[in-house]
Order: sequence, then C-alpha cells, then structure tokens
Amino acid sequence: MNGKHIKYSVDNDGIAFVTWDVADSPVNIMNEHTMAEFFSTIKRAIDDDAVKGIVINSAKKDFIAGGDLKWFLNYDKSKRECFDMLMQTNTRLREMETCGKPVVVAINGLALGGGCEVALACHHRIMANHPKSHIGLVECSVGLFPGAGGTQRFLRMIGPEKTIQYITQSKKLTAEQALKDGLVDAVCTPEEDISSLAKNWILNTGTTEQPWDNKRFKVPGTPLGVGQVSGISEFFSVANAMAYKTTHGNFPHIKNVLSAIYYGAACHIDKALEIEARYFVDTLFSKETKNIIRASFLFINDAAKGKSKPKGYDNVSFKKVGVIGAGMMGAGIAYVNAKAGIEVVLKDMSLSKAENGKDYVKAQEQKKLENGFTTEAKIDALLQKIQPSDSDTDLASCDLIIEAVFENEKLKNQVTIAIEKVIKNEVIYASNTSTIPISQLAKASTKSDKFIGLHFFSPVEKMPLVEVIVGKETSDKTLAAAIDYVTSIRKVPIIVNDGRGFFTSRVFGKYINEGITMLTEGISPAVIENVAKKIGMPVGPLAVSDEVNLQLMLAIMGEDPNLTAHETQLKETLANIIEVHHRTGKKEAQGFYDYPKEGKKLIWKEWATIYPPQSSFDEEEVGKRLLFAMVIDSYKCLDSGVIREPKDADVGSILGLGFPIHTGGVMSYIDYVGAAEFALYSEKLALKYGDRFALPKSLRERIEKAGSGRVFYDN
Repeated sequence: MNGKHIKYSVDNDGIAFVTWDVADSPVNIMNEHTMAEFFSTIKRAIDDDAVKGIVINSAKKDFIAGGDLKWFLNYDKSKRECFDMLMQTNTRLREMETCGKPVVVAINGLALGGGCEVALACHHRIMANHPKSHIGLVECSVGLFPGAGGTQRFLRMIGPEKTIQYITQSKKLTAEQALKDGLVDAVCTPEEDISSLAKNWILNTGTTEQPWDNKRFKVPGTPLGVGQVSGISEFFSVANAMAYKTTHGNFPHIKNVLSAIYYGAACHIDKALEIEARYFVDTLFSKETKNIIRASFLFINDAAKGKSKPKGYDNVSFKKVGVIGAGMMGAGIAYVNAKAGIEVVLKDMSLSKAENGKDYVKAQEQKKLENGFTTEAKIDALLQKIQPSDSDTDLASCDLIIEAVFENEKLKNQVTIAIEKVIKNEVIYASNTSTIPISQLAKASTKSDKFIGLHFFSPVEKMPLVEVIVGKETSDKTLAAAIDYVTSIRKVPIIVNDGRGFFTSRVFGKYINEGITMLTEGISPAVIENVAKKIGMPVGPLAVSDEVNLQLMLAIMGEDPNLTAHETQLKETLANIIEVHHRTGKKEAQGFYDYPKEGKKLIWKEWATIYPPQSSFDEEEVGKRLLFAMVIDSYKCLDSGVIREPKDADVGSILGLGFPIHTGGVMSYIDYVGAAEFALYSEKLALKYGDRFALPKSLRERIEKAGSGRVFYDN
C-alpha cells in the first residue's frame, strides 16, 4: 500500500522497500508532510514481524535533495515547538537505528542536507558511482546547519576535523570520496540494480547496531572517547579563531555548528542530538538565517531560472555569439559562452589581440587541468568553439553580438555603426558598458528596439551576475531573449532600467566614495579597510579603488553632468591625489596601497602626512557609513525606477557588490537594522555628514507605515 509521498512494499523474502517519491515535485524534499509519512511507513515495517530488513530508496533520479527551505523561511511556531519537532525527528531516527532490523539505504543521485541525515541513520549505505551523485551536509550554504543528527553522526564517523571542514564548507562528496571517508559502505555502477544490492546486504550480512551504540565506542579524534574531549581542545580553539577570522561573527549558524560539534563530542549520542537541536533552534530563529535563506534560496534561485522574463515570449536559443573586444572582459565572455556550448567569434582590431583573448581562456583551463578538474580533450573541444578574428564580416553569421570594448562612448558608437552593416537585421546587439546609458549608446544604432545592455562582471568566469540594461526603446521581445541568453550561459540576470552607472556601478561608487571621504577626514586607511571586512564586505573601498584605477574613476566622474556637491568635492580630491601625489592604482603599483614586486600590498605610509589621523574614531559609525551610503542610494534606484523590484536590488548587491549576505542585501538591510532605527541613524549621519544620508520622502513614509513591522518582506 502506497502513501502520497512514500511507496511501501514487502517482497517474498521479507524485505520491505520504503521508496521516496514525493508527489507534485521533481525532487524528493523533506517537510512536515513527507517526514510524517516516511516515519509512519518505517514504523509499519518495524512493527511487521514478517519484515526481516528495510531498504530505503527513491523512485526519482535523486535520493533526497534536502529540506524545504520555504517552509523554514516561513516557520511561524514557537522555539519550544520547533525544538519538540526536532526531538521527535531524532526519536524516530533513533528508533530506526535501534529497531533490531537491518536498515540499508540505496543512494542514487543526490543525498543532501536532510537526505544525507536520513542515510546516516541507516546501518549500511550503498551509493551509485555516477558523476552527478553527491552526498553531503550542505545546510551552512543557506545559513542553517544540520538539525536531524547530521553534526553528531558525522562527528562519530569521521572525527571533528573533517566534520567541521565538510559541514562549514557545505562540501558535496562523490561516491568515491564518501567511500574513502567511510560515510558510505559500498559503491556500485549506475547500471547496477542498487536496490537489489541493498537487499542482498540484508540477506547476507544484515548488522543492526550503529557503532556509537556500542559501549566501547570512541569518537574518532577524541583520544579518551565519549565523555572526554581532552587532547583536541586546541583544535577547537583554532577552529573557532579561523571561523571568526572569515565570518567576523556575522554568521550565527557557523558559531552554532561549531558549538554543537564541540559539546556533542563529550556526550552519548542521545544527549548530543539534544544539544544539536537546541543550537539549531537558535540558528533558525536568527534574522541572519532568514536573510540568507530568502536571498540565496528564493531570490537568487528565482533570478537564475529567469523568472523576471517578460511573459508571453517563447524561449530563444543562441548558437553563435560575436564578442567584440578580446581584453580580459571580452575573453571572459567568450569563455563562458564556449563552456555553455555556444560558438563564439572573438573579434579585435588585430588577429594577434584576438588570439591573446583565446589564450586567456586556454590559460584558465590549464589551471583546471593541473588540479585534475578537466582533460586535454575537453580543453581542445572548448577552444574549438572560439574563433579569433580581426574581420567584421566574420560576425555576419552570429545571432547575438556583445560589444566589450573600452569604456568610451565615441569608440562604442563607431563599433556599433560598423558592426550593424554586416549583421542580420533580427540580430540583438548588446553592449557590456558599465556606466554609459544604453539609450545614449542606442542612438548610434539603426534598430534601437534590438539594442540592450549586458553588463558582465570581472572576472566573468567567476562572477555570476549580469545586469540586463533596458534602454528607452528596447523591446520586451529583446529583453525576453536577453534573459534567455543569460540563463543559458548559467549566469544570474537582473533587469535594470537605464541610467548612468545603472545599478551596481552607481551604488558601488557610493561605497568607494565614502571610503575615500573618510580617509580625507583623518580616519586611518587601515581602520577603513578592516572595518569594511568586519561588516562583511569582501574587499575594502580603498583596495577596490586601486583595482578600478583612480584615473578611470576620475574620467567617469568627469562625464557625469549631475554630480552632487559631495561628489564634486571628491572629484577634486581624486585629481589632487593623482596629479600631486601621483597615486593612480594597482596597475601602476602605487595607489592607496603600494604594490611591491615581491610580497603583499601595503597601505602607503604617507597618507598619515597628507591627511593627519584623528585621535579617535567610532568603529560602528565607520561601518554604517559604508553600508548606509549604498543602501540609501539603492533605494533611490528603486524609487526612480532604475530597479524594478526590491529583490532585484538585493540579488544585485549580493552577487555584484559583495554586500553582506547575512543582511539579506541592500533593501533587506533596512529591516535587518530595524526600520525605525535605520531612519534615526540616517538622520544622525545626515546632520553630521550631509544630505547624502538623508532618506527620500517615500522611504520615510514606508518606514512610518510599517510601524514595528517589516518594510519590504513579510519574512
């Protein structure tokens, strides 16, 4: 007899098959409905005297993909109810472990998160050795950590060092890796009948005791066994220090998982599961976890699936793309297209420059080869898809053009005019400009309805975001096709309406500007850079300025007719730094940092002479100035229509700017701080530092309307 989500059968040899096959879902997911049905089915098998052993398997291509994150995000019950639910889950899994009947799991495809935890509670694990098969506890990647015994069973199987490494890094193991570590007991080929192998193990071996239920069991890596962690305290101290160094205490789930592992190591499994449950509850109810789930699982996943695409348009595929400009950006764009199976014409002024671009792709692949991540044959096949060229006519057969030449309006216009003479009329023409308004560039085009912006980020092969810039005359058909293209090369699109700097370049400029401004006020550059990292930014504003190059920043500001008074003053500061002090950036090895040929970069020591340091500073204020500057300008983008939805700003800020994910992104940050508190602190900054921190009227009204509630999202 089958349930809605779990199938059940007992064969003539007395082997019960408990088969996951969640209804109305392409994958098996764990939630209150599927787990209740699973446990009731397991109990049925345990209670049936005719059943000799139990095989847990899946009718889908994967075993279990994990828990339902939407359910976690929207969880609205009390902490006590959450804890009781977890303990009930632990009780059911422990009943399965100690039922006296052998339980074996047949893992096909993915066994991630809760799916892995179910597998760990079985007496024997067999895994199909397929390239797409992986097992792992990946909850930390979405701000959670294992809550159904994963931390404690991992700990007792592979010891604390690998447990901490694998869980905090959300490591997915292949079948061979899992076998080597002892997380699975056997592997089979994809062609073998894994369920039959599981049945045979029960009939021929069929052990019924977990190692940790043996009184003589010792936790690996804890020399004195259960009840003692003596001898590894130093390791846990180092692990905590390393975690703080990379997270700065911004991620409760990392701190809590380390605590659960540490305290669980000194206990019997049953007490250890209770410890894990308590730390899980604390994690689930933290605002950081809600923010990470919302941003990473919901918003970024939806964007990656192209859900922002205008309705009513069929999917469009592209077979051959022309990329104009073979510098690092153009070469990177060619690279990701080739990896997606799309043919590329990589065109530059000379064939040697175009070939240099192809050589860049080859160099990246060679690094992968050295690390065992690809083969010579795969590299050759990839490179064959890229055709270097110095001729416009080679672009005639392309069905999409991406211009990636130097950020100069006159040059871009010349390229547009020349290329449109050789391409077909229906071909979409995209510019990779990062700052120049698309509607302005489209004036050089004879078909502005097919002119669009595709702003990639460098290095293209690593950065997932693409801003899809819509000009005044860009058609919805062109936009829809552009979204299809971006998702086909496995990038994440956000739609941005036209405007100077668009969204990311404009907002990131505010981060850089605030950092430079604080330097001129006498705040130590080391303080600025370190506080930036402490609040969760990947790189400090001064280091980023060096990467961008101060001369380029000055040139971009010089083309903007709408600079504020603060930006005009900053422009003069930049000119002074460049012309008087000859500091321009990393390329010239002298910017805010010095870049010696040997060794690490160092902050230029003369800044203290040029801008005498303050005797004291407010660390919280330094951090909030950097973040508030971006948040307030992001809201202005939303208010003016540059960004269409708050979630686009959150996705763009996290993937494009490195905005701290634990805050949920630039719009979520307002609710992360607390809307009323955000408004009060902004007012304080505006009085002290100027109107750039003053909130727009519409935002003040939103905050007042929200009262004690949230401004942007219910959860």
